[in-house]
Amino acid sequence: MATAVIIGIIIVICIIAVISYVKKLAHGCCGAGGDSEKKIKAKSVDLSEYNYKYIAEISGMTCKNCSTRIENKFNKQDGIHAIVSHKDGKAEIYSVCETDEILIRQIIIGLGYTVNAIHKVNKAY
Repeated sequence: MATAVIIGIIIVICIIAVISYVKKLAHGCCGAGGDSEKKIKAKSVDLSEYNYKYIAEISGMTCKNCSTRIENKFNKQDGIHAIVSHKDGKAEIYSVCETDEILIRQIIIGLGYTVNAIHKVNKAY
């Protein structure tokens, strides 16, 4: 009887794994629907217009869609422009006004990623 229960549990786990894998194939690694995430550009991409720069170290990004999703969220904000690299696990966030690091954390965490550190960089670009 115990063997039958164990086999049943293993079968259920296998079914869940197959369903999860099929979803991943259909929707991409992070649920992007299999298509590339459409980039949203900031109002200005001229970095000389921004007075502040922050570098956020991010965990959990696995593909280009992940980095684009984070960029888009920041680029929708007034006075902010972001450049994110999933390969480096970093986001460069440029802002016209000083930005609270808590807001940066909330945006990234709200998208399902982990913020390891945020560094404010003096304007030297």
